[in-house]
Amino acid sequence: MLIAKSLFCSLLITPLLMLSAVAGAEQHCVVLQYHHVNGETPGITSVTPGQFQQHLDYLHKNSFHVLPLSEVVDKLQGKRELPDKCVALSIDDAFESAYSEAWPRARKYGYPLTVFVSTESVDQGVGGYMSWEQMREMAKDGVEFQNHSRSHDHLVRLHGGESMEDWEQRVASEILVVQNRIQAELGSTPTLFAYPYGEYNVSLQRLIQSMGLVGFGQQSGPAWSDGNFGALPRFPMNTVYASMRTFPTKVSTLPLPIVAAEPQEPLVEDDVWQPTLTLKFAPGVENSKRLTCYVNGSPDVEYRWSEDGMVVEVTPKGVLQVGRNRYNCTLPGPEGRYHWYSHNWLRRNADGSWYREAIAVGH
Repeated sequence: MLIAKSLFCSLLITPLLMLSAVAGAEQHCVVLQYHHVNGETPGITSVTPGQFQQHLDYLHKNSFHVLPLSEVVDKLQGKRELPDKCVALSIDDAFESAYSEAWPRARKYGYPLTVFVSTESVDQGVGGYMSWEQMREMAKDGVEFQNHSRSHDHLVRLHGGESMEDWEQRVASEILVVQNRIQAELGSTPTLFAYPYGEYNVSLQRLIQSMGLVGFGQQSGPAWSDGNFGALPRFPMNTVYASMRTFPTKVSTLPLPIVAAEPQEPLVEDDVWQPTLTLKFAPGVENSKRLTCYVNGSPDVEYRWSEDGMVVEVTPKGVLQVGRNRYNCTLPGPEGRYHWYSHNWLRRNADGSWYREAIAVGH
């Protein structure tokens, strides 16, 4: 089934997420996202210390360039050169294992770390989290500390009876508290923000960027110079999706050669069970129809291509689950590497409520 001519034309004139036609090796970097580095915490948010060590060993033995995340972002925004095989290491939440397990291992190789801090748990001395004193010790060694919201709430969700204006003030306050606490305790001002649970929508992206911050999600794929700096991707690492069977592929990925993706809004209407992702490929891509997409890990999707093979609509044959969902699309690239693009979706119950527990989706 071919895409209608009117749809194809609309892709050319609708303001979409614009990406560069072809990204060279110097224009992208893979960002890895960790939470716990602990063999006794839930596997959905953990890697074992042994797995983390395997990752570092692989990066070292295969001559990857591990850079500070803030440096990567600066170079991507300025379209300045990055090395091929570029990787940045990030850790969310400021769990104690970042201090006791991740940092000692990374510093042996001289690898920089970036920790996204939710300050409420740290300030309250919640068990399992780092202290400010531990973070000061790490900061003296060059570890970066960035913003992950005060409470680690689901920021895209309105509280009962809350207006959009109230929501914006509440979320802005969440972010400003962290900016001030990190400045007061560590003497640095965050420039990066990681969305709790990887949940964001267009309104939240705009708010983050209006505050001078670059946003990071939990969708897979490499960050690159013409990507969306309101929601740059990171590869989530946990016990299931951090095995050495897939790790080499992930850290070697390239951006998918597309110039547009729609919709930009991840939050779908309550009655939308099978949202369509539309991708427009860059000129000169000859193998576009080798694209393979997965919906929450399932390959059961429908592809509808334009006659020239440059635009594709990807629609699941099944339905989205309530909560977080993800489409992952890959295309074979040079030297056995893969081009990778990931798109998040957020779906509510018909009554507007959400499942609050974490939902595992394919990475």
